[in-house]
Amino acid sequence: MDEDEQSPSAVTGPASALVRTPRRGWPARTIAALGGVLAVVLLAGAGLWWFSPWERMTGLHGAPPKAVGGVPSEGARYFGDVMDPVLAAGAVVERHGRGVRAVDLAGGRTWWNLSRPGRASVVSVWKVDGRRVAVVWSDRRLTVVDVPSGHRTHVELPNRSAAAHLMSSEKVHVEAGGLTGPDGRLLVAAVQDREVDAYDAASGRRAWTRQAPRNCFYQDAVQDGIGVQTGLLSLDVDCLEYGGQAADYTYSTLLAPSGQPLQGFEHFPGGSLLPTGDHELLQDKQDGDVSSHGYRLIDSRSGRPLWRVRQWSSSPVGGPDAVTAAAGLVVVTDQEGGQVALYRAIDGRLLWRRELGDSVVLQAGMVIAGQVRVIEKEPPPIKVLTFSATGGDAGQQELPMFEGAGLPQLAGGAYGTLVVADSNPEPNGGERPSVLLTGAH
Repeated sequence: MDEDEQSPSAVTGPASALVRTPRRGWPARTIAALGGVLAVVLLAGAGLWWFSPWERMTGLHGAPPKAVGGVPSEGARYFGDVMDPVLAAGAVVERHGRGVRAVDLAGGRTWWNLSRPGRASVVSVWKVDGRRVAVVWSDRRLTVVDVPSGHRTHVELPNRSAAAHLMSSEKVHVEAGGLTGPDGRLLVAAVQDREVDAYDAASGRRAWTRQAPRNCFYQDAVQDGIGVQTGLLSLDVDCLEYGGQAADYTYSTLLAPSGQPLQGFEHFPGGSLLPTGDHELLQDKQDGDVSSHGYRLIDSRSGRPLWRVRQWSSSPVGGPDAVTAAAGLVVVTDQEGGQVALYRAIDGRLLWRRELGDSVVLQAGMVIAGQVRVIEKEPPPIKVLTFSATGGDAGQQELPMFEGAGLPQLAGGAYGTLVVADSNPEPNGGERPSVLLTGAH
């Protein structure tokens, strides 16, 4: 054996430590890169979810709701705050959570729910025609929904709001309504402060745009008068002539399906125009001129006044009366004077008038299936009063769920069911209470 070669047993001295070759680990930069990629993927996924354009519809099981048909409550319209929910195709469509749902009036079942992931939520719901509704989302998407089938058409609305618009504090101030042309094509009109855009309800293509005059705004146009009425679109216009915060003058405009003003109604003076009959427009009393004008009916073909309902509130300063119109009938309610009356729209004939007492506080009455329904808030208990076509008592229903909370208001009815909405949502951002369906007699 050579001197340099020794067997292990021949090695003397202290035991040598075992030397191992270390494994090659992931370089720090590779780990950092993978972490960055993972972070980007997570952020992209979160962003996609937060800003998602997708919609999710659940339900649609069984037979669709029975069509309402010609139920008079479908045509009921208010001056003042818009009513959400709306009635269409045998269902009541309402905001529910961050989305919207359709509830079958005949059976009370939920027909479908529509929602979107992420930040988008429903701002408002509007009636387009007898079977379609328009849903406005917080990111300015407008979804036209066919209630029985759930089929949807989407429109991404441009931002037509005025930055200095002081009439509303809403971030998304959009109203929508239906407009039917002579060719039967249904349009959906979207009103935003400075402009009106009309879209084909079937395809979503824009048909026309109309801009408000300089320094003028379409303010609260829908809730004060927009609607389907012999192919006309009724709008309110507020003008800030001197650049102030309050309107210097207001007028109404009627637009034809082409987007052009109807002759004689481009700058119609006075209050809002509320569609009432085939060719009748009920005009709201104008602020500052309550006692002398009250309400009047206008012929949409000529612009000629047909008749007038003078202010008959018991309040010496012209109290908070309310007017609704449906099926050629006009209901006037003296809310703090306990009076309700029914007029025939075509000639202004007073059909009947009931005086319930000075201590009675009422909400706006409504014609439903040939009867007048009105909510009595005081004296308690809160209840719905029903009057016959001749003004006789036809029953009442108590609403104990509104005692001490909420503000009940009639939204319509069909198939023996009344729709009562809470028009006073919970404070501090609470969810809007669900619509109450009560069996009507």
